[in-house]
Amino acid sequence: MQDLNVKNNYFTFPDRRPEKSRDQGEIDEILLKFGSRLPYVYTANISGARIQLRTNSKHISDFWRLNWYLVDSGEAEGAVYVINGLEGYDPHLFYNLDRKKILIVNSEYYGAAKSAGALGLTGVILEERGGYPVHGGCVTIEKEGKNEGIIIIAPTGTGKTAQSHELTYSLWNTKVHSDDYMFIFFDGEPMAKATERQLYMRTDIAEEHPTFIHLFQDLPLENVITEKVKCAQKSEKLEQMGRCYRECSEGERRCVFDEGADRCYWSYGNSRVMFPRSMFPILLRNDSGLMYEAFKGEDNVVNEATVRYVILLTRDDESPPVRKLDIDEAIEVLREGKYTIRPGAGPREKWGKIGYEPFYDPYPPEINRDRQEELYKRLFEAGVLFYLLNTGSYKGRKIATHQTHMYIRHIIGV
Repeated sequence: MQDLNVKNNYFTFPDRRPEKSRDQGEIDEILLKFGSRLPYVYTANISGARIQLRTNSKHISDFWRLNWYLVDSGEAEGAVYVINGLEGYDPHLFYNLDRKKILIVNSEYYGAAKSAGALGLTGVILEERGGYPVHGGCVTIEKEGKNEGIIIIAPTGTGKTAQSHELTYSLWNTKVHSDDYMFIFFDGEPMAKATERQLYMRTDIAEEHPTFIHLFQDLPLENVITEKVKCAQKSEKLEQMGRCYRECSEGERRCVFDEGADRCYWSYGNSRVMFPRSMFPILLRNDSGLMYEAFKGEDNVVNEATVRYVILLTRDDESPPVRKLDIDEAIEVLREGKYTIRPGAGPREKWGKIGYEPFYDPYPPEINRDRQEELYKRLFEAGVLFYLLNTGSYKGRKIATHQTHMYIRHIIGV
């Protein structure tokens, strides 16, 4: 539903990925009745896999066209069908990986079409070509004439995007690669291939990095809160209350709506923006010594990176701020996939509770855990360095974003 308050904002139902299940004949049954009523057809090239979208949702179609590199809608290797307004069905995702088909009904949340849909099918196709999926962000840094890839892997809400931004913002010799997902190939050195043309990015980065507030202003938005009464951080239980709402209630800060804003980018933990990679800001200095912000630009956007570092993030009250890992320790952390469900993200009844996402990758309809372990062992054997950084607190003191950033800079030697 188009937002009546902010013209470039779209509200979806549901506002997160729907339940999913293996196809038991539902895909053919539904497509036989409604498949001819899907006017929007576009094919994407995702790291070499051709995935076609067929939908009756203009919102899904618009975001798909911005998100991916499009190719002629000829022969596709996988298909994602999104049908909205289907009577008799709850929001749901049906998948058939053998036939490389995914059907999503009654959900205009673009994240479903992108994640379990497009990227889930891409993972199946690229596995046959030696590709391994990674749910993480990647920044490259030029050192001695070579671009070294820094992959940051993290559960939701621990600062993956924030730390990637810190690197691209403060270091002139960094390039933007990916924010969410990539595929690793081993052809000599381990190579990370980006998936997205524009990034389907959480907007809550604007809370700690206000420079994004004006950058997001005119970009396509999804599920951004535009009325104070609809703040998604409200809760009667303290452990389920969002930090901003609590601090506003206690008088420690002022609500952006009380200051005249027509939207809040961090009220709901899963609100999104379609963000061009070239628009990531960088801090520069002019000839007079004055500092100013500029876009990274297309010259500082890359689709391939040689992997040199894997940085895992956690947010807890026990782990030390930084620790180097051997491969067994790294796999133990990844295999468990333990994280705290943030207020505003996930079902309200689970806010503040512990969740588990093996390898921090909720996208594949069926995750291949053995293959994931194989990936990280191969990376370690290739000389990739592994670290665990805590973005929560330690010995009663909160670990600030800039503190974690300095640990990363020391790790990569800049």
